[in-house]
Amino acid sequence: MNAKKIVTTALLVFVAASISYMIARENCICSVPRQVAPPAAMQPQAAPLSDIKQAEPNQQLIVYYFHGDVRCPTCHKLEGYAKEALDTYFADDLAAGKIQWKPTNIDRPGNEHFVKDYSLVTKSVVVSRVLDGNEVSWKNLDQIWQKVQDKNSYLEYIRDSIIKFLEDER
Repeated sequence: MNAKKIVTTALLVFVAASISYMIARENCICSVPRQVAPPAAMQPQAAPLSDIKQAEPNQQLIVYYFHGDVRCPTCHKLEGYAKEALDTYFADDLAAGKIQWKPTNIDRPGNEHFVKDYSLVTKSVVVSRVLDGNEVSWKNLDQIWQKVQDKNSYLEYIRDSIIKFLEDER
């Protein structure tokens, strides 16, 4: 074997190994690059919305999970963890209708506007404050992709983001 064939073979093996590693490491084709997040500090349990902000007569918080038709295991995890955070920390507010959980497929007819409305580029959790039927503010929780590999960090991120969003509205 000459040197050219050896180098070509070595490069092909390297490329194949790199691709195999990426596939094994990342089970989702739709995720954004991961960043290493510092350990989450322990936070107190969430207070009901009525304790955070005086409830206005027609005020509601909507928590959206935006996804498309194609969904991988990580995409399902993003949705499941967000719902679990709401069920764990805001169960009373969900039951009372103060918070609404709305998983929404942006690939369905009629939902395309959400991409523009919230500047979506991938699967996202968006918190929206609605007063008298009109959205008055919203926030895209843009760290869900960095937090999804650590369930507790993800749950705390959703909880803390909702609490901070409500406090900022005072």
